[in-house]
Amino acid sequence: MFDSDCVFIPSEVLHSKNASSDLSSPITKLIVCHKSQKSFERSTRRASRSIKQIWSSYVDAKNDSTVSDVYLLCGSNTNVKDRLTKEFESTAACIPVEISKNKVVNVAKINADSRGDGLNVMFVDLDSLSTQEHATSVSEIQSLMDEIVTLVKDKHTLMHVKSDVISHSIASIHSDNNRDNSKHIDGQELKSFLTVQEQAIIKSHLTGDLIRRLNKKNVAKNCPLTNHAARFIQSSINAGERKEICRFYNYDVERGCLRSMKAQRNKKLKGCDMDHEHCHRCGCQGHRAFECTNDATTDANKSLLFQESEDGEITLVSLDGDEFKPTEPRDIPVPSLLVLGGRCRGRTLNSCEFLPLSPSDRSWRALPNLQEHRGSHAACSPKGSGIVFVMGGGGVDGNLDTVELLDLKKSHQNSPSDGTEFKWSIMSDRLSSARHAFGAVSVTKDNTHTSYAVGGWMYGTKSCESMEKLSFKSSQHCRELELQRIARWEKCNPILTPRRLHSVAANVDGSSIFVFGGYIDERQVTSSIESYNIETDCWSATDKLPYPEKSCPLVQAVPDWSPGAKSSFLIFPYSENNTNETMPEVLRYTPNSLEKFEPVVVPNVDKTSSVEHLQMPIKNWHSFSATVSQSLQSAYVVGGLIDSKWTGRGFSLDLNTMKWQELPEMSLPRRRLTSLVIE
Repeated sequence: MFDSDCVFIPSEVLHSKNASSDLSSPITKLIVCHKSQKSFERSTRRASRSIKQIWSSYVDAKNDSTVSDVYLLCGSNTNVKDRLTKEFESTAACIPVEISKNKVVNVAKINADSRGDGLNVMFVDLDSLSTQEHATSVSEIQSLMDEIVTLVKDKHTLMHVKSDVISHSIASIHSDNNRDNSKHIDGQELKSFLTVQEQAIIKSHLTGDLIRRLNKKNVAKNCPLTNHAARFIQSSINAGERKEICRFYNYDVERGCLRSMKAQRNKKLKGCDMDHEHCHRCGCQGHRAFECTNDATTDANKSLLFQESEDGEITLVSLDGDEFKPTEPRDIPVPSLLVLGGRCRGRTLNSCEFLPLSPSDRSWRALPNLQEHRGSHAACSPKGSGIVFVMGGGGVDGNLDTVELLDLKKSHQNSPSDGTEFKWSIMSDRLSSARHAFGAVSVTKDNTHTSYAVGGWMYGTKSCESMEKLSFKSSQHCRELELQRIARWEKCNPILTPRRLHSVAANVDGSSIFVFGGYIDERQVTSSIESYNIETDCWSATDKLPYPEKSCPLVQAVPDWSPGAKSSFLIFPYSENNTNETMPEVLRYTPNSLEKFEPVVVPNVDKTSSVEHLQMPIKNWHSFSATVSQSLQSAYVVGGLIDSKWTGRGFSLDLNTMKWQELPEMSLPRRRLTSLVIE
C-alpha cells in the first residue's frame, strides 16, 4: 500500500484554491486522509460529484472517473451505508475480510456501475478497525491497508481514510519540511516517516505507545505527565534559575510540545515556558528522552533536579522523599511547618516535607512518603500529640476514604525489628465516604484530642454535607497501634450547606468550628459562613463573606492568635486574573461583633498618621494552603499557583508586626496540598 504509485493528501485542502495536480508519475491510488470523524462522514455526502472533482484535480481530468464499485468499512455506522446505497441506487453486499489472525470484518460493497471498469472508491475508518483505540504502529496500519486494498487489486482507486496517525504524520512532514500542505506525499515517504517514529518508540525503554493527551480520557495513562515525574534543570549560566523540563517535548515522539509548535506558527500565542534543551532522562543537551541511552535513574517516577555547571557537567539532586536518609529527632524539631502531598503539573504526589521554624535552621527536609498519592485532601495534628492525620483526597484512581497517620515521636527510634519503623500507616477505620476537596481541624480539650472532617466532593456534581470526628486520649500508650486498632470515626450532625473547596478552622478557645465559603456545585460558589457548636453538636448559619455572591473568591481562614484578638479569624482570599496593581486585602473576621469584617491594620512603627492595611504578599495567587502557629504567633501561606504557574513559594506572617517574610522555596512546587504546624 505504501508504494510510489500511491499518494496521500490531507482532507482540508480538497476544496482549497491550491488543490491541483503536481504528480510527475502516474498513480493508481489516491488516499484522502481525514483527521476528524465529521470530515470523514462529510466525504460520503454527494459522493459521486466530489469523487469526480478530486480525481480530476489530482490525477487526470481525462481519465474515466465513473464510479464502478464503492467499498465501505467504518464500524457500526449504518447511516453512511444507507446514504451511499441510496445515492448510487444499489444495494450493499457484505464481503468478509480477515484483517488479523483473530479478526474478520465485513466490508459493504456497493455496485455503482455494472460495467465494473471504472473508478473504485473506498471509505475506511482505520481508527475503528484497530485492535487498540487507534491504529498506532506502521505494521498494524500496513497490515490493515494491505488486506483491504486486495479487494480492488491494481485498479484505479480513490480512498477516504480516517486515521489519527496518518493525519498527524502528514502534518508533521509538511511542518518539518516547510512544505505547502496542499502538496501530496507519496506512500514511500510516509512509510519512511512512520517507520522512524516506530523505531524511536521501540528504542525507548521508557514508553511503548504513542503519547496520548489527557483530554483522551481512556488513554490518559499514557500521558507523559502521568508516567514521568517532574524534573528540573538548574544552570549556573542562568544565575541558578530552576526550570522544569518539558515532558511532552521529551516523550511525545509523534508531536512533541504542541504549545511550543503552535506558538512558532502564531506569534500571538503564548508558547511553552518550560525547558526544551535538556533531556528529561539524563539532563544533558542535544537529544530527547526517547532517544536517550544515559540512565540518570531507572525509576521514571523520581523527581530530580539536574544541576548544570558552566562546563556542562550534570549532577543530580533527588527531590523525592524516599531518597533521603531516615530522619533523626533533631531533624523534626517543634515547632515545624509540614506540607503533605498535593498535585504537581498533573501528577498526584505522595511526598511530604517539613521546614523547622527556628531562626537558625530554615531549610526544607523530607518526611516519609505517604502510603497513597493524595491531592485536595485534608490533614490535621492535635496540639501536643505528635500524631499527624492525613485523610481522603483524590488519589491516582479516584477519591479516597482511607486515613493515614504518622507518629512523629517514633522518628528517633526507626527500628523495624521492634515494630517502631518511622513511616505512615493506614488506619483500619475509614471515612464514611470517599471524597476530596474537604477540610479538617483538631481540637484538644480535657486531655482528649478530637479531629473533625467536614464536607467535600464525593462524585460528579455532588458536594458532601458529612461531618465526622475521631477522638483519642493524649495519655494513650501504644499510640499508633492503639489508634489503628480501636479508634473509630463517629458521625456528627451534617453542615447546613453541602460544599467543597471551603476552609475549616476552630476558634481560639476550641468551642466552635467554622466553615468559610466554597463551591456548592460545579459552578455555584457560596459566601456563607457556618459555625458548629462542639458541645451541642449543632450547626448554625452565622454570616456571609463580604464579597459578591456570584464572584465570591475561595478563601483560607486561620484562627487569629495576634495579641489582643478576640476569638477572631484571619481570612486570606484567593485571587486570579487580577489586572489591578494592588494585592487583595487580608480580612479579620470577628463573630458576634458590630464590625464583623475589618481590614487588618499594620502597626504603625513610625507613629505617622497614615494607616496601612495588610495585603496578600503576591497578587494572582490561589490554590495555596494556610495554617497558623499559636506558640510563634505566626501564620503561614504556602504552595498553589501564582499567575497560573505552579509554585513552591511560601510566606510567613508575623501576627505581632503584621509583616510578611518569604520562606525558603519547597523542593517541589505543589497545589491542592495541605499544611500544618506541629507544636
